[in-house]
Amino acid sequence: MTIGTMEVTLVGAKGLKNTDFSGGGIDPYVLVQYKSQERKSGVARGQGRAPVWNEKFMFRVEYPGADDHYKLILKIMDKDSFTADDYLGQATIYLKEFLEIGVENGTAELPPRKYSVVYSDQSYSGEIQVGITFNQKPSEDKQRRLDLKEEEVEKLEAELDGELKLKKILQCALQGPVHSCSCLSSLLPNKVRVLLAELAMVEEEIIWLERKVDELKFSLHQEKSKTKEQEMLWQQWGQQQQMQLISREGNQTELKDFELLSRSLNCEEYRKDKLVRGRRASMGSSTDIQSMSSTRSTEEIAENSRCSRRGRNYSQTDAAVVEKPNKLSEELIKCLIGIFLQLNQAPLDTKRSAIVPKYPLSCKNSKGFMSKTSFNCTIPACSFDDSSSNLDPYGILPDLDGTIRDVGPYKTFVQITRNSLDTGRVSECFPAMGKLRILMHKLCNVDLTYLTYKQKLAFWINIYNGCIMHAFLQHGLPSTQEKLLALMNKAAMNVGGIVLNALAIEHFILRHPSDSKQGPTDEKEMLLRHAYGLGYPEPNITFALCRGSWSSPALML
Repeated sequence: MTIGTMEVTLVGAKGLKNTDFSGGGIDPYVLVQYKSQERKSGVARGQGRAPVWNEKFMFRVEYPGADDHYKLILKIMDKDSFTADDYLGQATIYLKEFLEIGVENGTAELPPRKYSVVYSDQSYSGEIQVGITFNQKPSEDKQRRLDLKEEEVEKLEAELDGELKLKKILQCALQGPVHSCSCLSSLLPNKVRVLLAELAMVEEEIIWLERKVDELKFSLHQEKSKTKEQEMLWQQWGQQQQMQLISREGNQTELKDFELLSRSLNCEEYRKDKLVRGRRASMGSSTDIQSMSSTRSTEEIAENSRCSRRGRNYSQTDAAVVEKPNKLSEELIKCLIGIFLQLNQAPLDTKRSAIVPKYPLSCKNSKGFMSKTSFNCTIPACSFDDSSSNLDPYGILPDLDGTIRDVGPYKTFVQITRNSLDTGRVSECFPAMGKLRILMHKLCNVDLTYLTYKQKLAFWINIYNGCIMHAFLQHGLPSTQEKLLALMNKAAMNVGGIVLNALAIEHFILRHPSDSKQGPTDEKEMLLRHAYGLGYPEPNITFALCRGSWSSPALML
């Protein structure tokens, strides 16, 4: 036995019999019967002989059933308010063949059609329009399978919707950034849109950084090309000057000056000889000359001879240098002193005013650190008189009673002024400048990890003074306070891979943080103090830093 549902669609009727003899219209309705089941339609009030219902009724059907009466009866009645309802006729529809088809196929349908309405005496009383649909009810197993299929269909539909959305997103992504597609605003959740916007910002940042990297690579390539050209020029100039020095070896006066100059790199013999000449010129005391000369021991003479040999081989820029940081800083200061002494005029030379030209000798690496601290500096007004005796460089020897008093080692120091520097001697300094380049390259790789406090203090004092002297060689001696301040920011060297200027060395390494820092602590400055800074402040550091100004102490190793 098959169980199913039958849906009856009641559309309307026409030509119904008018049983109201009072002259009023009829109010028809329909009783739909299938076996023991009965359904009642609504009353079509005032519609008369051509009512319209458009109603649907459901019936439970069993086939084959207990009997063979498979028919649908539609009784049309006239609704009366005060008397019994009048019978207008009925239509009978036989469903056996229809149900057989439905059971066989699982479904069957009779589209709305007209059926004749007959009265109790079998006379024609109009027609009624009805449609019928039968659907077989599946078994429990079949129903379960259908439910599973429906769930699977729903899942597949959800996956299909997701794939369609993904397709739309990818199509928009091919045309431009995802966050710029207005068509996706309704498809993506708010969090996803925010994430896509952040990704777009990251992509733009990456593009900008890649462009910057390309620019830096191009700049690095240009700098390497310029460096190679400069190195070739330096080699050519060095060879030319070496040939000129060799051709002038017969000149005994120049050899003597060169020997004295080379001795000044590692000893004070140059200053002593100059002191002796100054005393001879100013006092004419042979006793002082003999006493000064007698102080030279055999060991000093041997050391001076070694200095002379280094001076004659000065063009060999690949000479061995002790790799210890302190020794390297001392060699750097000695090399700079030698260059300045070589450029300095003799006391009785011509008084031409000259400024040291710029030579780019700095060695820079990828990392850099420049101090942003600024402060007032004294004007480097080094207006020494070159013709005066070195016994009295600061004009303080004559006492109130006219006697001369000893000022200690200052009487042996050599004066370097803006008027005493001779740019015509630059060609003689090329070998020393080549050695300076090698020392500064070695300075890029020094390791200060295992230095003691005093070793660090001595090293950074030498590096600070070396920065100032190197800046004087590059940019010339400043003539005003503002120029000196600007020069302090430019005076930089690469120490262990970090570029430091003079202000950074003084305020972040040599001095205590509380003495130099103003404002919030910078992360780079904290890292610099942690890596290179001294453990505790040195109160007398001011008396070791030479800026070339009138109030600065003299330069010493």
